[in-house]
Amino acid sequence: MSKKQLRIDEADAEQLRQVVQRRRRELEIRGGGPQGLQDSLREVIARRRIGRVLVAQELSQLWLKCVESSVGDRTRVVSLRNGILLIEVSDSVLRSELASFQARSIQKKLVSLRPDLEIKSLKFRLNSRLKSHSS
Repeated sequence: MSKKQLRIDEADAEQLRQVVQRRRRELEIRGGGPQGLQDSLREVIARRRIGRVLVAQELSQLWLKCVESSVGDRTRVVSLRNGILLIEVSDSVLRSELASFQARSIQKKLVSLRPDLEIKSLKFRLNSRLKSHSS
């Protein structure tokens, strides 16, 4: 091959540089390139919500440690989001009692047992399908 066949004119060279730069930017934006196995597994776990069941079980056990058994039997932990622990309650009387009189002390117990969860407040939601005290 002669050198003339390998040469490209300046305009083509500039266009080629721009294409290469654009592709590099696209790869950076998309997080291109190979990913480590640890990062890939972390992403799969997050997408499939693996591990959330364990967290829910831990929250339920923690809740039962912090309330009387009569309250624990009539309540259910739903979720912990943004520092708010959502609890379902079987009847409005219990909901009112928990929200008005016991929420602060229960929250303090929860935080003392698991400060890493950063529980800021409790929210109670009525769920009449939970068994109530009278049944």
